[in-house]
Amino acid sequence: MITPLTTITGDKELDRVLKDLGQNALKDSVIKQGLRKLAKPIINDIRSNINNVTKDLSKSIGVIKKVRSKKGAPFILIGPRYYGSFKGFHAHLVEVGKETYDVEYEARKNIEKAYNKNKSQTQEKLRKEILNLLDKKLRKLK
Repeated sequence: MITPLTTITGDKELDRVLKDLGQNALKDSVIKQGLRKLAKPIINDIRSNINNVTKDLSKSIGVIKKVRSKKGAPFILIGPRYYGSFKGFHAHLVEVGKETYDVEYEARKNIEKAYNKNKSQTQEKLRKEILNLLDKKLRKLK
């Protein structure tokens, strides 16, 4: 199971803006909107790495809905969806292969490859997105 965590620390500009805002910081829903926007390149990379005949697995890759976060700790999950019309219930078998399960094929690691490929640029985009949202909120309050 891949559990990527990202934290932004040591950024003086971000610290300044957060101190100026105080209790009027961004709502979780606004941050989640930004995260969904940043998730699109990762989702496209995962989909392009998947080689399946029926395309059910690649169509199932996306932002997983109805997952709640604690207040003040917003996040989104990207991966195979198996609810509704999505058919991504076999994605874990394809991802880890015979390393973990009794199957005859090697691990594809599509999700891990896409995460590693987009990690640094997504973190930088996230930083810029949060700074833009915070600056916009700060201008609105003044």
